[in-house]
Amino acid sequence: MSNPFRASDEACKIVANNKGVTYEIQSIAARFETDLEFVHSIMPPCYRVPDKPMATITLGKVKSHGVQPIDLGYKYCDLAIIGFDCWYEDLPERAEYTPLVYFNQEAVIYSGREFLGEPKRFGETEFFVFDNHISASLERFGQSIASIEADLGPDLGEQEPDITYGAHLKCCLTHQQNEMMYDPIAAVSRRISRPLHKRIGTGTLKLTGGFKDALDEIPVIGECSFEYLETYLSYVNDIPTKSWPNREEFMPYYLGTCQNYVRHI
Repeated sequence: MSNPFRASDEACKIVANNKGVTYEIQSIAARFETDLEFVHSIMPPCYRVPDKPMATITLGKVKSHGVQPIDLGYKYCDLAIIGFDCWYEDLPERAEYTPLVYFNQEAVIYSGREFLGEPKRFGETEFFVFDNHISASLERFGQSIASIEADLGPDLGEQEPDITYGAHLKCCLTHQQNEMMYDPIAAVSRRISRPLHKRIGTGTLKLTGGFKDALDEIPVIGECSFEYLETYLSYVNDIPTKSWPNREEFMPYYLGTCQNYVRHI
């Protein structure tokens, strides 16, 4: 008889042999230039701010693809990611630091927090495609805090694989919750996108924020570009993590994302 509170030997072997995970994603992304001083103020010391600060807000749906290391995967769940371009060590491609990430399934939220330190929160996305128009929004506590309306161009079809990096900050407080349990860790994932469909569009991005989410304080400079994708996205965590000993210097960045559940503290 299986024990629901203890993983089987087979499950442990699957985890031990895990080389990454692949997702199926349908999304619309708004990309824009933002304020250099603002990005410097939110970027942890382990990552470098580029000369031209760029941000991307992605709204969509995601589901697991293929065999998963823990369970049988999940059906489509809601997805919203706010990321800022950065550089890490000597990686040739840009990385993306994501201080705000929203999903609507508990397994996705706690796994991302535990594995990579991703500051995932609960949020729901509405996502509709009507011929050449797309309407998407992110909702928290019954309030829309971000939305995209865009008119899409023709389908450009399958694209060449594209490699970027997800830049994460993994920290943990002690049981007394007054200091870090270990040195902060820079955990960087290699992301390989294999788009099946791609469409470029024009539209509008609205960041209204809410009483727990300060999205309206993200500066948007100039016009946004919009990209619709249906893609396979593989996370390959083959890059060694790196610990940083200056715990106090990192504390504001950790508390301001993973542990900040109100708008201001």
